[in-house]
Amino acid sequence: MEDVGTIIFEFDMSHRSYKRLSLTEFSPESSGNHMIYWVHSDLSQKETFAKLADQLHLSEDIMELCLANDGMPKLIDEEGAIALQIQCLQSLNLDKHDSFQFDNLILNLTQKYCFTASFEKIPAVLECANSINKTLRFAKTPCFIFFLILDNIVNDYSKILFQIELVADQMDLHVRASHKNIYNKVMRIKQQVMKIKRYVISIREILMRLSGRNIEVISEPCRVSLSNLSNHTHMLAHEVESIRDMLNGLLDQIDNTLIQKMSETMKILTAFAAIFLPMTVITGIYGMNFRWMPELQWKYGYLWAMSLILFCGISLLILFRKRKWF
Repeated sequence: MEDVGTIIFEFDMSHRSYKRLSLTEFSPESSGNHMIYWVHSDLSQKETFAKLADQLHLSEDIMELCLANDGMPKLIDEEGAIALQIQCLQSLNLDKHDSFQFDNLILNLTQKYCFTASFEKIPAVLECANSINKTLRFAKTPCFIFFLILDNIVNDYSKILFQIELVADQMDLHVRASHKNIYNKVMRIKQQVMKIKRYVISIREILMRLSGRNIEVISEPCRVSLSNLSNHTHMLAHEVESIRDMLNGLLDQIDNTLIQKMSETMKILTAFAAIFLPMTVITGIYGMNFRWMPELQWKYGYLWAMSLILFCGISLLILFRKRKWF
């Protein structure tokens, strides 16, 4: 499956089989207890979403969650159902600016179905749809789809963090080998990393809440799996901290490089100022225009003054060259 728009999968637990349904074939109320469903809705297809919402009897809270543009993770615990809003990656690869985009994914879990919805294509959902054949043996309740999608989301964060770490290593080598200033690029990546940290910590808190108590729609094996996934997010949070420390070190290195460049520039300016200082003093003294200044009436006064100026300037120039200020 190369694309995921609005999809409906029906799982027959008695025969360990599944099939994809069209919207007209979907009728969860008339199916037996051995049937469970995974429904994913493309929220940009408003008419299709409205029909699915009517068939699944989505509550007002779920509808508001689907249509809201709020980027904060949320957990809604209803009687016989739970709903999540989680931030997911839109792509598993960094763009040409070494950045990435997020989108909200809605998950609604009941005893009969797992409903997911998003405006954009989510790699975690696409991966789950493509691996249905491999994961069918785990299917007992709709929470297996719920867990697989969450697991894919966390794995996607892990993959993008690995790419960011490689970019950070490349930038570190670039700073050492080149004088080009990449301060803004490092700051942009750091902001993205901190955003991942906020989302990963939010996902971890939600997983801890789901795995730390008995919930009707989550089976015991799924609860244990969610607990393990929570531990995975804990490790991801530590990885984010490591990358942040690496980027902070890179920023410090860039600052030190800029300070060194500024010091070199100031050293050169100071040397030139020191060279011209005695010249300025000499010309200032003989430019005071007092009436009785013997050198002003001296035949070789001009030659003496110019020789003194050149001697002071050349002496200081040789001194600074020996000290490698130039």
